[in-house]
Order: sequence, then C-alpha cells, then structure tokens
Amino acid sequence: MTVLEYGHNMIIVDCGVMFPESDMYGIDLVLPQFDYVVQNQANLRGIVITHGHLDHIGGLPYLLRQVKTTLYGTSLTIGMVKRQLEEAQLLHQAKFQVVQNTDSFQLGPFKINLFPVAHSIPGAVGLVIDTPVGAVVHTGDYKLDETPSGGQTTDLARLQKLTPNGVLALLADSTNADKPGRTPTEQIVSDELDRLFAEAKQGRIIIATFASLLARLQEIITLAKKHGRKVALTGRSLEENVMLARDLGYLKIPDGLLVDINTKVPDKKLLILATGSQGEPRSALNRMAQGEHREIQIKRGDTIIISGGTIPGNEEEVGRMLNKLFVCGANVIYGHLANVHVSGHCSRDEMQVMLQTVKPTYFIPVHGEARHLHLHARMAEQNGVDAKKVFILDNGDVWATDGTKAWLDAPVPAANVMVDGHLVGQVGDLIMQDRQRLSQDGFIVALIRVNANNKLVGEPEIISRGFVPLDGADDLLQSACKEITRYVRLGRGIANENIRDLLQNFFYRATRSSPVVLPSIIKV
Repeated sequence: MTVLEYGHNMIIVDCGVMFPESDMYGIDLVLPQFDYVVQNQANLRGIVITHGHLDHIGGLPYLLRQVKTTLYGTSLTIGMVKRQLEEAQLLHQAKFQVVQNTDSFQLGPFKINLFPVAHSIPGAVGLVIDTPVGAVVHTGDYKLDETPSGGQTTDLARLQKLTPNGVLALLADSTNADKPGRTPTEQIVSDELDRLFAEAKQGRIIIATFASLLARLQEIITLAKKHGRKVALTGRSLEENVMLARDLGYLKIPDGLLVDINTKVPDKKLLILATGSQGEPRSALNRMAQGEHREIQIKRGDTIIISGGTIPGNEEEVGRMLNKLFVCGANVIYGHLANVHVSGHCSRDEMQVMLQTVKPTYFIPVHGEARHLHLHARMAEQNGVDAKKVFILDNGDVWATDGTKAWLDAPVPAANVMVDGHLVGQVGDLIMQDRQRLSQDGFIVALIRVNANNKLVGEPEIISRGFVPLDGADDLLQSACKEITRYVRLGRGIANENIRDLLQNFFYRATRSSPVVLPSIIKV
C-alpha cells in the first residue's frame, strides 16, 4: 500500500495483505496500519489498483470499513474487488471506476497514466503519475514476457512516451531481485503441460494452481480442449474467479467443456482444476491428500500437477501434502520435476531494462523482502542512479521531495495489524508471545480454592495441556501442588502473579521447560 500526497490531496496505490509467517500462530492475514489514511480521509481523492491479486486488493474490505472513496482499476480487477466487498457487505462504501489499461485520468493534482504490464493475471497495469513536481512511475508487478498467456506484454514504448520530461522517482517491483537472467516465458509452461497431458493417457489429471492465476488457467483450459478432456472445478475461490473472468471475457471457455464435479466422466477424459498449490489445510487438494474430499478420492493412475511456486514459509505444508499424495499412488509432478510454473515477476535482467528505460532521478525499490530491496538498490546504483538518490524505505517511512531534492520526513504509524477471524488488531505482540510459548511448552492451569480468610480449602488442582501427560506425570504435578500449599501456608500471599512466578520457577527447575501458567484462585 503506497500513499502519495501533495498539499491537501492524497491518493493510494493498491491496498493488499501479507500472508502470515510460520511463527504467527492462528493469524489469518496481516494488514497495513490504516490510521494515517483514516485520520486524513478528507484529503483522499481515490485508490488506484494495479491488479487483482490479494496482496494488492485484500486489505480493501478492512480499509473501507472506515473510509469511503472511489476505486479505479481494469474490469477484472474491479470485478474481483467488488466480490470481496460484497462478501463483507461493504459495496456501499465505494464507487467504482472501470478504466482501460491505456487510460489517463485526473485525481486532484495527480494525473494518472496507465500502461499495460505482463503479469500472471489479466488486466495488470503500471502507473505514470504526473505530479506538480515531476513524474512518478510505479511499475506494479510485472515481467518482460514477449509470449505471455493472454497476449498482454509490458508496454515500455508507452512508458517512454508518457515520460518525455524524464522521471523524478521510480518505484519498481523487487520480488525476484536475487534471480539472475530473465523470468522464463509462460510459453515454457504451456509446452510442458502439453507434453504431460499427452503422457497421461488413462487416468485423471488433477492440477492445483493459484485461484487468481488466470493466465495459467486459460492455458490449461485450451490444452484440455486439445486433448479431449472435460474440466471440473473444486475450491470456492477458484470457481468464483473462473466464473467472473469468463463473464468479463478474460477467460475463453468453449461451450460444454466445463462440467460439474459430480458429473460421470471417464478418467481419461477428465481434468480437475483445484485449489491447494500452497498446501493450505482446507484447500481442495489437501483435502484430497487427507482422504477428506467429498467428491474426489486420489487413486493409482491419477496425474497430479502442482502448477504454482511455493510461497516462502509454506514449504513444510506443501511437503507434507506431496508425501501424502505419493502414498495414495498418484503420479505427482511439481517444480523440481518439470517446468510447470514460472514467476509473474521480473528477474534481474528485466529490472535492469526497466532502470535503463526509465532513467529515474530517484529510485525506491518496492515489493519484496529486505534482501530484495537492497539488491535492487545496488543494481540502480550500478545503472547510473546516484547512491544518495536511492532510498530503501521501511513501512511507515515518508519520502518527501520538492522536485529538486528529496529527504525523509517524520514517519507515520505503520505496524503490522494481525487478523484472527473477526479479531482485527486485537492480537498484539504479547498474545503472539503467549501463542509461541504455548506451541513450544504447553500450559498449566492451577485451581486454588480458598475461603474468606484466604486459607486453603482442600488441595490445589493442576491441569496440564501440551506440557506433560496427565498420566505418567503424577509425581511432578503432586510436587507442584505441595509447592503451592507450602507457599500459601507460609503466609506469602495468594495473588495470581505470585502463584504464577512460583510455578514457572518450579517447572523450569524440574523440566527446563517454560509452560504458560494460568493460576485460578477460587473463593469458596
């Protein structure tokens, strides 16, 4: 999420989510902190969306609970946003402006000029934003694929035409800054899938990919038709995206090719598209691997193709799912075995072409981990950008310029806001620390009954979960109860924090583990 301001005017480019890291226990997704935008919403002139992936649109249902504005994007992007807002019952919070990928429009002092880019979803655009102090280029997510699925290439000629007076600042995609060369073309994947389809003569073909990877879905549908297979869909997000893209004309599906998942079709004539390339617990493919899918059971002779790169942090989940699919007897094809996925992001050679095309005065790498931003920054310096004019920004940093010089202003609040079900922002660092400890050492509940005079009534009771088994640890738990009894009878106080400290020290001495201790003092 990028905010641009000039005077009392603000626009936003994208509003996405981050997916939880492996140590974010129980967290569904991570939002940007919206406080600055909410506090200054009177200045907001609109939100421009580069494309429809969740890391660029997933935050909108949360922001639009607090803000009303107009959203600008190509037809598929706006269609995907509308579906999200409809589910959240927030359609009334936004106006929608569908634009073409070469349109120009004015938002306050900002003139937005769009140029098409090749990415793994149709309708993706980059932006040239003309401001009173100079042009700012925001690439969005892109690669320089000359044979992309869907036919939309990154239009560098239009980008140059839109910047006749040079570019003040370039904000450029850094996701693959550690990958040499060029990102392979989608045509490689199409050719490889064609070969695999030809080899799978008797059994079903089951392909798992990202639900939003619509360019790949079009390739698969075209090949299914070529090889005489019907296509069935399983996974809600996949079904919704396919229907939306077909209705908007982005997916060309021959009549009669799509069938319901329960339709009786011979195995050698059926292709199943499924969610689950990341091993998500409730995804369609993972439920197949677990034997829990209502309609589909994996069997010997099935060919399963994972046509999606593993997002960092998901390796364990994907690995477990692959193991179970192999055990079921399927022929499983994934990244290490065949060219069944290519990235939608540019690699180093393409980044260099973008730098040489734009020739910015200032450079700000975006979209990537810290290492990617630093590697991209070094590349900019090697391509003629003054090192003093390269800025690597942390979340919340404010880059300011008057067109002749640039500096960092005071930052704005920009902590990660964690979402756990309906809890948005209530799960903070302390709760996450507790969850981490619970995952490592379990917890202890100590029930201590006292009378009106704070004298013990009966013996304390200890319940353990995820720490030591109730059976087989009687001596340890009885010793802990005696420790509580001794402590209370010494008259040292019966406060929760005292009991907690006592038991944490006791269990650490006894086991070298630190379970979460929850004392409960009950008045009887």
